[in-house]
Amino acid sequence: MRAVEVLKDIVSTIGEIDAAHAACKDGKSVDLLGLDGRVRELCLSTSALPRAEGLACAGALDNLVQALDRLQQMLLAFAKRPQTAPGLHP
Repeated sequence: MRAVEVLKDIVSTIGEIDAAHAACKDGKSVDLLGLDGRVRELCLSTSALPRAEGLACAGALDNLVQALDRLQQMLLAFAKRPQTAPGLHP
C-alpha cells in the first residue's frame, strides 16, 4: 500500500469516527464493531511504508488519535449520566 492510499483510509476512518461522535451526541446508537481492527490495520500499513512516506502520515495519524480521544471522552461522559426511565432525559 502506498502513502496516498493509507492517508485516504485514515481520512475516511476519521470521517466515520466523527459521524459516530455526532450520532452519539444526538442520542443515537452507533455500531463501532470493527473500528479497533481498522485502526490497527492503519497503524500496521503506516509502519510498513518506507520511512519518509510513513512520516508523511504522522499528522493524519495524530488527527485519528484526536478523533478517537474525542469519541472516547463523549462516550465516557454518556456512560456516567444517571439512568432515567425511557423517554425522560436528565
